[in-house]
Formats: sequence, C-alpha cells, structure tokens
Amino acid sequence: MRYIPFALALTVILSAHKCNEKTAAAVDAGTPTETVQKVASILAMKWVLTSIKGGPLNMPKEAEAPWIVLKREGDQLEGFGGCNSLFGTYAVEGSRIKFIDLGSTKKYCEATQGIETAFMQALRTSAEFKLEGGLMKLIANGDELAAFSKQ
Repeated sequence: MRYIPFALALTVILSAHKCNEKTAAAVDAGTPTETVQKVASILAMKWVLTSIKGGPLNMPKEAEAPWIVLKREGDQLEGFGGCNSLFGTYAVEGSRIKFIDLGSTKKYCEATQGIETAFMQALRTSAEFKLEGGLMKLIANGDELAAFSKQ
C-alpha cells in the first residue's frame, strides 16, 4: 500500500519521457529537451505580425499591427487581427502547429480588413512553425504564410 504513490509517480514520469521522445522523433527536431525548449520559446509572449505570404505588412499609420499570444494554460490563443480581437485554441507537437476554433469580434474596418482576412487565413491553414533569425514563421506545404517578431 505504501508503494502505490511511488509506483504511480514513476509511471507518470516514464510516460512523459516516452511522449517527449516520440514527439522529437516524429518531427526530427533533435532531443526531447530541445523539442520542449523550442515549443516553450513560443509560448506566453506577444508575437507581432511582420509579413504575410513573404510580403511586407502594409498597415495604415494609425493602425495597430496584428498579433497573437499563445497562452501556456489551456492552450488558449488571444490576439488582434488589425480590427477585431481574436480568440481560439492551439495545438503544438514538435514543430507542428494547428489553430483550432478561431473566432473574432465582428467589426468591419475598411482600411485593415484585407490584412485581417489574410492573417486569419494564414492561422487557419498553418501546419508548422519555424524559428529563424528572431522570427516565428508559420508554414504550410513548404510555403511561408506569415512571419512574427517577439514584442
């Protein structure tokens, strides 16, 4: 009876280690520790959009640039699309990323609506992320959909 908590803790620790090994192997991302560090490096910080589909972000001077924050708790996403507040959830496994149940408020802002629409489309279709030169890039089918800088 005294050994049940110890056995349970050992089982949880070994299971977590195996999951990390599988995640790292699945994405060819290096050691489990490197994979965990890579994922942790994108969480709980504001990522400001710098480009869409490799092109410059042409925001009006007075407009705030779109951004996202991937919260650690509950895999929640919050953000701003250039006009509307964004919300949803995300799933990250290695370098794979998927944005789920994305939604937004429903204001219409003529000056930024095209950028917001392209931004939401990039989030919805992204399949992986890459950290490169201080930027986080969202990728699908080898194509860069969006790039963000840390703020």
